[in-house]
Amino acid sequence: MDLAGLAHLGRELHRRYDEFGPLLVFDDGNKRYLSFGTADEQSCQLKSAPTVLQHEYARAMAAVLIQFPDTAPPQQITLLGTGAGTLATALHQQLPASQIQAVDVRAAVFLLAHQYFALPRTPSITTHTADAGAFLRNSEPGQCDLLICDLYLADGLDPLVLQADFLQACARHLSERGWLVLNLWKEHREQSDCLNVLKTLFPQLLHSTTHDGNWVIWASRESRQISRSDARARCKQLAPQCGYNLWNASKGFYRHA
Repeated sequence: MDLAGLAHLGRELHRRYDEFGPLLVFDDGNKRYLSFGTADEQSCQLKSAPTVLQHEYARAMAAVLIQFPDTAPPQQITLLGTGAGTLATALHQQLPASQIQAVDVRAAVFLLAHQYFALPRTPSITTHTADAGAFLRNSEPGQCDLLICDLYLADGLDPLVLQADFLQACARHLSERGWLVLNLWKEHREQSDCLNVLKTLFPQLLHSTTHDGNWVIWASRESRQISRSDARARCKQLAPQCGYNLWNASKGFYRHA
């Protein structure tokens, strides 16, 4: 493999292969990265603060927590697409009483997440090596309060995410108060089929395009919306737990509210 395009990620710590291709871990002294062999890293973790999310799109996904009141945080969380486990780690730090199911089709990502990215070994986080669609089909419906879908292959978004039957399975997986979060690319804004399906499934739909080129969607069956001012106040309340400006990660969703 030609690693010339990955030199900016620092020193290679680990390399392995599975049926889907390479998995590589890099370290630049300050941050640690997981790569699937392409120039864009799959995950990034600040070594001095491993629970502080680094990517703008990851912060936008996690910011959906402002939709849950203090008195009723999400109890059951499902993550489809685990990467290095940085989101699972951050959510566990913020919501230690919640049960997190981390799902990935590549068993090796869990090994690397534990070994190099400090994914906690705790009964609160259950890992599943499974195809995301199969996992949803085999799960009991209506039990999940927060479902975050971040399914990417080495060459881009897993096309499964844009399929109507997958989005319907996501909706079935959620509780009545549940929220779905999808991480797409900004190019997918032009694909109206996805939005049209989501609108038939969820009365509340918020979306934001990040500076790094991702299009993040929040969707819920709940029709109750918190106002922009209430959202900003909620961000101020939760920001100390996150370690970054939560309103900067959230305000884009309220441009389209």
